[in-house]
Amino acid sequence: MITSTDFSFLLVTRYNDEKRLYGVYQSIRRLYPDNEIVIVYDEVTAPRLNPIDTNLVEVYSSERVYVSGGYNLALKHATKKCFVFIHDDTFVAKNFLENIIPHVSEKQFCNFVTVEPPIYNDPDTLFKPIRDFGRDMRRFDLNAFDAFCDEHMKKIQDTTSVDSPFGGFFMAGVKESIDSVNGFDEYFQPYFYEDADLMLRLHQAGFRFVLVLNSLVYHMGSLTSRGTAESEQSMAKTAMLFIKKWKTTWEYARHYTLGNGIPYKRIPVEIQARNCHPPILQYISLINEFDSDMVVSFDGNKV
Repeated sequence: MITSTDFSFLLVTRYNDEKRLYGVYQSIRRLYPDNEIVIVYDEVTAPRLNPIDTNLVEVYSSERVYVSGGYNLALKHATKKCFVFIHDDTFVAKNFLENIIPHVSEKQFCNFVTVEPPIYNDPDTLFKPIRDFGRDMRRFDLNAFDAFCDEHMKKIQDTTSVDSPFGGFFMAGVKESIDSVNGFDEYFQPYFYEDADLMLRLHQAGFRFVLVLNSLVYHMGSLTSRGTAESEQSMAKTAMLFIKKWKTTWEYARHYTLGNGIPYKRIPVEIQARNCHPPILQYISLINEFDSDMVVSFDGNKV
């Protein structure tokens, strides 16, 4: 039987906001004083958050590990049966673990509801509420967040979970289960698509996901700073890495394999192309497999 103390909270930080990181730590400790917390410091050194906290594990990396490498390090150092992935800007609500526990098993992972401020033009839904409880620790209103969560519980009534075929980064599960697929693929650096790749591999291995509607966090911002020039460059790079690995786009795999249950099948094809626009040639170079017995040739001028 799984209990709340069986969970390790795992997070990675660049330590660019000491007050926020300590606030995240405190938000866990106010509810779960004895749970293990593993923090990976990504190419930064920092003083210990709480030297007398024997259940706080702090891991310092001398080189950039980014999202995939950082959370793999956290998993490596975690000692509990189960894990929760959060960011260094994520605050857990009351009964967070208690409401997850009934849905976690060796074959099932859980996503939880992320409440975010209106900064990414995402629609406001029951599955992902859009509310502004503060973008920094000076303005963060914990009491207002707690009150919102109480109202949210009334809306969902007896429906505590729904299928979550696409999974997602904010997740909890059994450590042995995620270890069985070797965690994140560190090929996806600096960041983005490491979670998409993980979801697809977990799906292929027979695991399933549910979204737990009564387990909430407030996600203050974004670890990977969506919308910045750096994040756009990173997304463009790792999208190409996903295509190179899987020979298809994430959107295609998400819709057909995860969304509609069509088995993913990789068919090696060598494509010989000429007179094509550069973007088409770039895409072909990513999906080409030159040792294939199947060869397709086409001329862009004749299409």
